[in-house]
Amino acid sequence: MKRDTLSSIFLLLFAIYFIIESYRFGVGDWGMPGPGYFPFGAGLLFGIISLSVMLSALRKVPKEMPRGSLERLQWKNIVLIILGMLAYILCLNKVGFILCTFLLVVIFIRIVSHWRWVNSIIIALSITLACHFLFDVLLNAQLPVGLFKFLRG
Repeated sequence: MKRDTLSSIFLLLFAIYFIIESYRFGVGDWGMPGPGYFPFGAGLLFGIISLSVMLSALRKVPKEMPRGSLERLQWKNIVLIILGMLAYILCLNKVGFILCTFLLVVIFIRIVSHWRWVNSIIIALSITLACHFLFDVLLNAQLPVGLFKFLRG
């Protein structure tokens, strides 16, 4: 319980930071979303999940467990998620939405969830193309193109 509470507080604080930095990119509005719209929404979702985990952990009645049976907090995954989100924020304008989103999703699926490379790449490509179609094509959000400036021609 204590580990869930502490890690969820840490992740909630990171989600707040992520939301603030995404807001600086420019969120726009529903009719004309800006480049920070998607990361802002992802940060909100991440914050809500962290808050729900924290509240759930606080409501649990601690059980006496043998010392060796406690769940190990997977710090490696927490660090990888945080570093991935920070890299996403820092590289979004220079590298571009498509490549940053693809790499972030591949990292999360492959390294954190331990899926096979082929599945990770297929899912990441699907998510990236769906987000690009939704935000750039349908909503005309003008996402950062970064390295793919030649496509805007």
